[in-house]
Amino acid sequence: MTVDIAFVGAGGIAQWQHFDNLEAIDDARIVGVCDVDAETRESAAERFDAPAFSDHHDCYVETDPDAVFVCLPPFAHDDQEIAAAEHGYDLFVEKPLALSAEKAREIEAAVEANDVLAQVGYDWRYSAGVERAREILAGRDVGYVDGYWWGGVAGGEDHWWRHADKSGGQVVEQATHVYDTVRHLVGDVERVSAAGSHRIEDAVDFSDATSATMTHENGAISHVSTTCAAEDDKHGLEVVADGATLEVTEQSVSGVVDGEELDEEFDRNPYAAEVEAFVDAVASGDGAGLRSPYADARRTFELTLAVNESIADGEPVEL
Repeated sequence: MTVDIAFVGAGGIAQWQHFDNLEAIDDARIVGVCDVDAETRESAAERFDAPAFSDHHDCYVETDPDAVFVCLPPFAHDDQEIAAAEHGYDLFVEKPLALSAEKAREIEAAVEANDVLAQVGYDWRYSAGVERAREILAGRDVGYVDGYWWGGVAGGEDHWWRHADKSGGQVVEQATHVYDTVRHLVGDVERVSAAGSHRIEDAVDFSDATSATMTHENGAISHVSTTCAAEDDKHGLEVVADGATLEVTEQSVSGVVDGEELDEEFDRNPYAAEVEAFVDAVASGDGAGLRSPYADARRTFELTLAVNESIADGEPVEL
């Protein structure tokens, strides 16, 4: 079957990845585009010969898609997902899920009540590097993971990313990929203790460096550091497990496994892989193979909120 898709939010990641990747899938068709910015929605609508909308409710009624891609900044989530779920439309939701745990839980409840598929855009789960690390670590006890997301400030002057009340800060909006991958490799977190500083980068109103130490339910420990004041990008994880010490990125795995040197590199677009998996799930009605269902992604989201809470209060947070 051809999967008809409507977009709510047609800038950013939609233009950068999702439009191109969906165009490469024969059984996917974009039938409607909604965005608050007129130029953005009209440009996308013209590209796909689809109608443009400023209101997602109108988009849903007039296009009646099989699925909806919600690609919005954290602060902009209102009832877009809830209304789609109530129409019976499957959902692909870009991270972060919102700004509050209450909103994410409200959306999750709507997804469950209406029995729709809901995938979240944690593309690292579809990367070849993380996939290979999961294979190596299967059946091994993980003792420690050290993750890092170091880079610069996103967006131009006055961009929403630079303001905590719109983005949630770097931990929630950006480094969430690392926190999610830590959970994906090790399991759920039961306690987090974090600290942050704001000494270098005046372009943001949140911590420009953070450090979080986590205790997992299975007894493993992990650590994630972030900064938006770095002169170069560095994204990845290092893992110490029974018989394996690894360095993992989206496109590589290296280290020592059972006494043997390992150095593997890959060439896969994880954004394309996650979108293809979602379209296949919608077409078949079977979401069992989706690697980042909404309910699981919500736990990552609440972990990042707990990191911010621990930084603000100076106390550990129990999850």
